[in-house]
Amino acid sequence: MRKPLLLLAAVVAVAFGVITIAKRRASEGLGAGAVPTAPDRQKIKTFWAAYNQANLLRNQADFPQAVPAYRAALQFNPQHEDSLYYLGTSLEELGNYREAAESFHRLLELNPASGRASGELGNVLSLLAPGAPADFEQARQAILRNLEINREQAGPFLRLGLLDLDQGHLEAALENFRIAAGFGSQEGNFYVGYTLFLQQRYQEAVPYFRKVLDAYGRDRKIIGKGVLSEGDVLPAPGKPMTALEKAGLNSMLFLYWSALRLGGYPPGVLNEFQVQPRPSLKPEFQPAGETLGLRVAGGRATTLDFDKDGETDLVVIGLGQPLKLYRRVGEKLVDTTDSAGLSGINSVWDAYAVDYDGDGYPDLYLIRSGFLGVGQNLLYHNNRDGSFSNVTRAMGLEGIRATAKACFLDFDGDGRVDLLEVGAPNANPGPLRPAPDGTGLRLFRNTWKRFEDVTRAAGLTASGTAVDCAVGDYDRDGKPDLFVLNWKQDAVLYHNLGNGRFTDVTEQAGLKGIRGESFSALFFDYDRDGFPDLLVTAHAPYEDVVRCLLQPGFRATRNTPRLFRNQGNGQFEEVSQCVGLTRCYGTLQAIAMDLDGDGCPDLLFANGSLDAHRLEPSVVLRNVGGKEFREWFYLPDFDSPSNFLGATIAEAGPRGATEIYLASHPLLPKRLSHGGLWVNSHDLRARVDQSRPAKRD
Repeated sequence: MRKPLLLLAAVVAVAFGVITIAKRRASEGLGAGAVPTAPDRQKIKTFWAAYNQANLLRNQADFPQAVPAYRAALQFNPQHEDSLYYLGTSLEELGNYREAAESFHRLLELNPASGRASGELGNVLSLLAPGAPADFEQARQAILRNLEINREQAGPFLRLGLLDLDQGHLEAALENFRIAAGFGSQEGNFYVGYTLFLQQRYQEAVPYFRKVLDAYGRDRKIIGKGVLSEGDVLPAPGKPMTALEKAGLNSMLFLYWSALRLGGYPPGVLNEFQVQPRPSLKPEFQPAGETLGLRVAGGRATTLDFDKDGETDLVVIGLGQPLKLYRRVGEKLVDTTDSAGLSGINSVWDAYAVDYDGDGYPDLYLIRSGFLGVGQNLLYHNNRDGSFSNVTRAMGLEGIRATAKACFLDFDGDGRVDLLEVGAPNANPGPLRPAPDGTGLRLFRNTWKRFEDVTRAAGLTASGTAVDCAVGDYDRDGKPDLFVLNWKQDAVLYHNLGNGRFTDVTEQAGLKGIRGESFSALFFDYDRDGFPDLLVTAHAPYEDVVRCLLQPGFRATRNTPRLFRNQGNGQFEEVSQCVGLTRCYGTLQAIAMDLDGDGCPDLLFANGSLDAHRLEPSVVLRNVGGKEFREWFYLPDFDSPSNFLGATIAEAGPRGATEIYLASHPLLPKRLSHGGLWVNSHDLRARVDQSRPAKRD
């Protein structure tokens, strides 16, 4: 009896082993034969070598090399789930969102029950970032599918709430955040308070911020003795923050902003969590739109003297709103849109005044998509009689494309201004796959009669999504050079060879490795030595921005603006820390202009985000003698946080007053946005600290 039982057990064991091997081999897509052949063994070995190498590179944050390594592994095993997932997350880190979404789609085709794939797909499709697909409906479906798999987790509800915020559905966002908070998520509690703050329901918001701070206090074992400042209770700098620490910092700041609007902190808030009022740093800027007759606020603006009467006029544009042209008449701005032939133009991201035909009158170039989506850009010729005509098609600029920024330069020295557009690569071949050219740069040569695409001939072949371009003759050879800022990929400095071509000199110039989440770059001579220096802003994580707002004296070592001094020999050196650029901002646009009249260009950082998940004041930094930058004043002020997409500074307003136009976020309530035209009724130059260093010769 024992022998048959032992024999049966042996058979079962062998069968189980064979089934296990077969399942493993089937899951790896390498066949299910009982004995691997020599080619199969080599295939398996090669696959695991490629996969392990890819993981090593990913763990080292070397995503440019990790991506091809995962692709190599998938060549040997197209059905390997981990390879598909980590390929997608690595592509996300590089800003290749469409390809990342495709990878997650492929994983879901293999395994429809993959919660991580549906969750990441929802994140990618709901992301508002340069080059992202931004497909809210598909994103919602993916998050709901993840919710079916992970019913007892807060994450999907948080993601749904953020998606609702970005669609302006505040009540739906509140409901999802409350559900997330019900699972014990302190992030959920913060976002409930944040959404109520957006609705000006400050009394209701306060308890949610206090819940987060109570949990944060218990976690850090803080005892309310009234002897610590808000800086002393913050997480240790330089280390990754937990979700609770991030929510704690955010809640401390928003509790302060709420308390201001309610007349003070409620009883029981620990002294350690009470932010001390900041001394006013700002000159007296006042909103002036209604006073001057400006009826449309929000969006961006550009200044021009379109009728050559010596007065500064204003074009106001914005997503979801009509273009308006305002002519300055005395101290009023008069709407002349209809008479100028510009009525019916809607949803313009940015506008540029440029005399493309050299007749002395500024024309208008309008870009339609911005950092998201695609659109038809428009060129309007100034007829020199107060009106404009659409010459887009006649000048060869028709076509749907993604454009984040336009730069104008005479790159070939023929006396005609040429056009460079930067944006996302052409996505026409399909919703998830970029076009073969893979570049977001388009250089159009001006022939007077037309603009001709000469991108390839000029040697501009960088891949990825470009977000900004800066023009400057960095080596002073009389030819304009180009700096192109890419989203999450290396920036490129192109030297103008003077023969209609550019060459990449990034490494030789000492600028290799400038990458990350940055929206704005510019050339300006901060130290007045005659050579243009380079500024690259940062869109810092919100928790880093909040820490800096909570601690006026805090100096960060990462996620700060970066300044590169031109050494005059074709090379740059970074001087960010030594000139005081040690604070974190969520900057979408930087402007350099001498606001105090000392001959040194100051800096305006318009701070905000493409999504509706953060608020912060914008800031002006004063250039002290070409040696140091100091925070000068906030816009509108420290206690009035907003979300600005950009700014414009008018060089001369009525009676010499400085005018700043702030582009507010279209998703934020108008009463909270603080956008539009702000005028300083006093000369900024007269209000500067008289102890500043004397001007240099």
